[in-house]
Amino acid sequence: MSEQYKGFSVKQMLWSLGFVVFCAGVSFSFSHMFPQVERWLADWQLTNRPHQSLTSSIVMIRAGEQSAAFCGKGRWNVEVLQGTVAALKQAGASIIAPMVEVSLPVTSECGGLSGLVQLAETTKQAGAVVYPDSVPSALKQAAMQIGHLELPLDVQERIGGFTFNASSLSFPKVPFGIAVVSSIETHVIQSPTNSFLHIPSTVSPQEKVVSSWHQFTDVFRLIQDGKRNELARLFKDKIVFLYSASSMSLTSPAAKISDPPIASLHARLAQAYWNNSWVVPAPFLLSFLVAVSFGCVMVVLMMSEFSVFRVGGLCVSALLLVSVFFLLGFQREWLWPLFSMGVAVGMTIIGMGAWNVWVSRSTVHQRIVIREQQLTKLGDELSEKEQHARQLEEQLSQAQYQFSQSGSVIQKLEIAQHTSLSKLEKSQGEMQETRRKIECLQDELKDLRQYAPVNLEEASWEVLSIDDQALLRESNAFNIVTRDPTVLRLFSNLKKAAVTQVPLLFLGETGTGKEVFAKAAHALSPRRHGPFISVNMAAIRAELFEGELFGHVKGAFTGAVGRTGFLESAHDGTLFLDEVGDLPLDLQAKLLRFLEDGGFHRVGQSAVTHVDVRIVAATNRDLQKEVRAGRYREDLYYRLRSVVLTLPPLRDRSPADHILLADLFLRHCAQLQDRADLAFSQGALDAIVAYQWPGNIRELRQTIAQAVALANGPVITEAELQLDEGRTAKVHEKWVKDDLGQREDAMVLECLRQHKFDMQATAAILGWDRGTVTQRLKGLGFQALTDSQGDVHAAALALAGNKQFVRVVEGRLREYMNNLVPTSKRYGSVEEAIADCRKRFRNLPERHFPAVEQLIHARFAAT
Repeated sequence: MSEQYKGFSVKQMLWSLGFVVFCAGVSFSFSHMFPQVERWLADWQLTNRPHQSLTSSIVMIRAGEQSAAFCGKGRWNVEVLQGTVAALKQAGASIIAPMVEVSLPVTSECGGLSGLVQLAETTKQAGAVVYPDSVPSALKQAAMQIGHLELPLDVQERIGGFTFNASSLSFPKVPFGIAVVSSIETHVIQSPTNSFLHIPSTVSPQEKVVSSWHQFTDVFRLIQDGKRNELARLFKDKIVFLYSASSMSLTSPAAKISDPPIASLHARLAQAYWNNSWVVPAPFLLSFLVAVSFGCVMVVLMMSEFSVFRVGGLCVSALLLVSVFFLLGFQREWLWPLFSMGVAVGMTIIGMGAWNVWVSRSTVHQRIVIREQQLTKLGDELSEKEQHARQLEEQLSQAQYQFSQSGSVIQKLEIAQHTSLSKLEKSQGEMQETRRKIECLQDELKDLRQYAPVNLEEASWEVLSIDDQALLRESNAFNIVTRDPTVLRLFSNLKKAAVTQVPLLFLGETGTGKEVFAKAAHALSPRRHGPFISVNMAAIRAELFEGELFGHVKGAFTGAVGRTGFLESAHDGTLFLDEVGDLPLDLQAKLLRFLEDGGFHRVGQSAVTHVDVRIVAATNRDLQKEVRAGRYREDLYYRLRSVVLTLPPLRDRSPADHILLADLFLRHCAQLQDRADLAFSQGALDAIVAYQWPGNIRELRQTIAQAVALANGPVITEAELQLDEGRTAKVHEKWVKDDLGQREDAMVLECLRQHKFDMQATAAILGWDRGTVTQRLKGLGFQALTDSQGDVHAAALALAGNKQFVRVVEGRLREYMNNLVPTSKRYGSVEEAIADCRKRFRNLPERHFPAVEQLIHARFAAT
């Protein structure tokens, strides 16, 4: 499209708006000539709009042809009807609306004249009863209101439903549904002008559920059984429509099978009249504005320059506009004049299309002149660019001449570059050869260490925090050997729980040290001077349980000489119930009785014995799973689980724990067998760390005892451990990482010693930069300072390896110590100083930070 169509002038906008308004006015006037089309579109909107379900205040009772309500085809039994009306009124129904057929004379089988009189009397007493105008005069006089069942339906123009307009609501006779509502609140029957009520063509099961639909047979059974409360729950404060199958269809000759039941029509008519929920035409001014808005969107779309995004945006805007206005119509119960609005938009599109064609034809000559001017301008620009290109060619010729003059200089530079590259390649080759030699030496060292004895006293352990070091010393005093932070935290919790009187429950796999922790709990408790009695619950036979646990008196049974039970033996002390999860279900109740009141009966004695005992239990079973399976009493479980401590299996503990426990068992077994010279090889320690140990610490102790007994020499190798290869996993990642880190540190330290702690020379050999070597030496220095308790000279001597390098190393260590906590900074706490160190030493390997933290703690403690 041409340049002039890319935007709108004010004049064009005003002209277009006037044209759109003109089209809308013509279309709304033109629609009066074809009202039938507008009527069809209104019926379509009524048919496709969402319908409201009946309110829960309306209850429908349907009587089938075979029920007790009928005495013949379509004829109601007035005695049954009289009883039903009375029962519904007693149930608290607000309005009773029987849509029944009662005609004179009333036969005796239908209740006779006396039944009719009783029905009229009951109706008069009930008060709020509405009958059709087809019932006898006696019922009309007794009823509060009467209504007409026939509805003036325009069936020929129906589209999936029925439509009421203003004229059809000016009924000559009050419809039955409106009569029901008017009996609640008396007022003049009227409707809004040009209003519509839309009733759907079918009654869905969901609508029946919402309107509390019932069968007469079920309701009559409740009446006969005298279930007044149930009747009151169903019908209290409800409008009750009572109808039969014969009243389900319309009496109009044009009615079809799919037509709605007459009872449902009147129920919906009552709800619409009560809620004033009529469907009315949309306001004329709003409809006119909507048509103008759509027309404006079409004008913008047709007069704008074509663009996929612009056209898409306008289409989305039009769809949103349509959706908003139609949703507004559904919410407001409006009917839109779709014919008038569509004609307005169509006229706008046709008019704007014709205008575009006319404008295009009238501007062809003007567009040709513009294109010729543009062509002339481009020709002038081309001439200027050709002249500029010739100037650039001359400059290029001069540059080439100058380049030829400098060729000798470039040749010299290329020779120097080639020489440098050769030297670099040679240096890199030497570096690769050095790395290969280092790897070979490391492999050879690894093979040698598999058979060399390891002195664990010289082992380098991970540095623990101050708190963990205190817990380590305390736990060792109670034979709990560990450096694992998880186990140390567990021991810390044990210390807190031990001083209380609540029962303790230790969970964990077999061989994880539950009894060791139980003894520690006793030793840490106020009862440590009392006895500690350990009982294996799984080893006591059921018939001996009471005698073993509670004791028995002399003569309690044949051969009984009297015995003190475990409970009495543990008086003022601790009773450890091991394997408490294996206790049979019938014996659990006996243990629970003691735990509840602290008393028990000796076997053969009627007097109750009370003891003061702290209960500590342990099991390798999942007691929660046992409780869910019904194999363990839930009340006993909750009695025992006041404080629960779960011991981790050996495979989940740190590699340091594997080595410490193995060394402990080695020294113990070697002493028993007079083999004090025994030691582990590095290969044996690696195997101990890598093994899964399904039997945990107990299996480790037996494995070490067997290896000590079968060892051929002073070194226990991996083969002599006789471990199952199927249960050997990969070495723990942390163990591998720490071990590789320690070996790397050792390699760096050896290289530094060989080059007299020259950082640059060491970095060149290792292929690193100087900063990396400095950080490694700094980490080694912090570790040495920690091992020497802050003695700089001792740490320097340990690192230097040769006295002639001590002074150099000592100077560097003092520099590192001064930078650890600079005097120029003031820290409010130890944590703040540690956080600052982590920022400043961010390239320091993580394995050295525990040493840094310990040195900072020591510095703050000294000040």
